[in-house]
Amino acid sequence: MRRRLRITPELVERIWTEVLERLPADLRGAVDNVAVLLEEEPSPAQRAALGLPPGENLYGMFEGPTRAERERMLIAWPSRIRLFRRPLEADFGHDPFRLRAEIRRTLLHELGHYFGLSEEDLRRLGME
Repeated sequence: MRRRLRITPELVERIWTEVLERLPADLRGAVDNVAVLLEEEPSPAQRAALGLPPGENLYGMFEGPTRAERERMLIAWPSRIRLFRRPLEADFGHDPFRLRAEIRRTLLHELGHYFGLSEEDLRRLGME
């Protein structure tokens, strides 16, 4: 049996930095108010808010104002991307390449929400 990798805040920070470095320059500066948090798993309230059925894994979620909403606010609270360690480790912890790819994909998906893309928009772009 292969050893499962543990997702650490340092690993997420390293991958987040890589994702940011690969964004086009004009988008890089637009994400300076997006915090990335690593949590164990989604809460029952978060699952309910998203309408997730029991047993469906959630790797990440976006919370807070979108970029367009932030531009209209006088004072805006930070936008957040939450990554959920346990579901990611359960599904991808056996393969370091797939784990890294899924964290990257999840970060990009949630950034899409920050930029105002819906789930349908993201599906059309192949970022489900």
